[in-house]
Amino acid sequence: MKKALTITLAAIVLIALAATTALFALAAVDGPQQRCGRVNPAELREPADPAYGAELADLARCGH
Repeated sequence: MKKALTITLAAIVLIALAATTALFALAAVDGPQQRCGRVNPAELREPADPAYGAELADLARCGH
């Protein structure tokens, strides 16, 4: 009985370790989720700027 419990626990640990490793590997392959570069919030808060509309349209198209 004790041997069966040890084997079961070892199998559970190995499966959990393999799942965690696979998750990290897939996350590393996928890369960052932000595809359009960095957005500066201070620039977006200035609607009085004459180029504000053009900047927003540029950001919407990801055309940095």
